[in-house]
Amino acid sequence: MKDKFTIQHQAVADDLQSPKLVELQNRLDDIQNEGMTAMTMRDVLFHKMLDVYQVPSDHFLRDSETPPRIDDPAIIIQLKQLGFSKKSLYQIH
Repeated sequence: MKDKFTIQHQAVADDLQSPKLVELQNRLDDIQNEGMTAMTMRDVLFHKMLDVYQVPSDHFLRDSETPPRIDDPAIIIQLKQLGFSKKSLYQIH
């Protein structure tokens, strides 16, 4: 069990150094340095999640306040209960 935990922890630490995550962090830093606040980024991420679940632009969820925790599983449950689902990875526009 100890070996398994060490391997999992090591993978997480390795992920933090992945080029994609480093690039993303640098881009987010640039966006913040240009004046966008972390709260605004959180709002944008919430609406991107609604995009992923194909929530129409005129739906009441778009007008509601951004939840305090956008990683709350209850949000996904609510979206599914309302009949929304994730876009297919291979969906063509």
